[in-house]
Amino acid sequence: MKEKKQEVILSRLEDALFRDDRLYFFGFYDEIMQSKIRTFLDKKQAVYTANGGFPEASRKMFCLIPKDWESFIDAKADLEWPMMAVRFDRSFSFNHRHVLGTLMGLGIEHQCIGDISFDEQECQVVFDQKIFPFLKNEFVSIRGRQIKPSYFEYPDIRPFQQKKKQMNITVNSPRIDTVIDRIWGLSRQNAETAIRQSRIRVNYAEIDKKNYTIKSGDIISFKGKGKAKIVAFMGKSKKGKYQIQVEKYI
Repeated sequence: MKEKKQEVILSRLEDALFRDDRLYFFGFYDEIMQSKIRTFLDKKQAVYTANGGFPEASRKMFCLIPKDWESFIDAKADLEWPMMAVRFDRSFSFNHRHVLGTLMGLGIEHQCIGDISFDEQECQVVFDQKIFPFLKNEFVSIRGRQIKPSYFEYPDIRPFQQKKKQMNITVNSPRIDTVIDRIWGLSRQNAETAIRQSRIRVNYAEIDKKNYTIKSGDIISFKGKGKAKIVAFMGKSKKGKYQIQVEKYI
């Protein structure tokens, strides 16, 4: 089913490239699908840009730009992205799963939803502006509790920074199984199982070998547990073990 959805998305992109007659916007996608889209568009030598509403957004919307528009359009300054944000107070307990579940329970497709972000005071949801009339009428509660949403146009989407935990780990080898076992506190056996189950990606590409060697700058995604960035290798200890600086997204 997932492969079929990917084929549909790439087919829509190819159709827009063939027309090449106006700006084409495509809904919000996660980093894995973004990587596939970028690979596809780069092979086609397409002109495109992506935006999630604020700099550190994970889910991004793509815009295809006609090639003969390059000379007079500034992708950063001129594009009016068809996205909005809704913000509401965290006056009771709820989390990302509760918000996403509520939205999808209303029948909204995931590709219409951008990042769902939190701080101590409020939650923000970025979304495709085409669902605004429906959302304004229907998105009024979470977990059976009433919310008081306020809506904002694209320029007023609030930036949120992803929370990260700085870690220094020590491993015998920079193999992927050894590294994820230290970052997420797994046994080696469980780390190997996660790799066999296709739950591990490096730079959003699936990894199927436990002896894959990670390097500085790699982003490791662990389905169900989050992601982490390999910031730097800091050398070896006196016992010859690798010391690695890591940012774990929380």
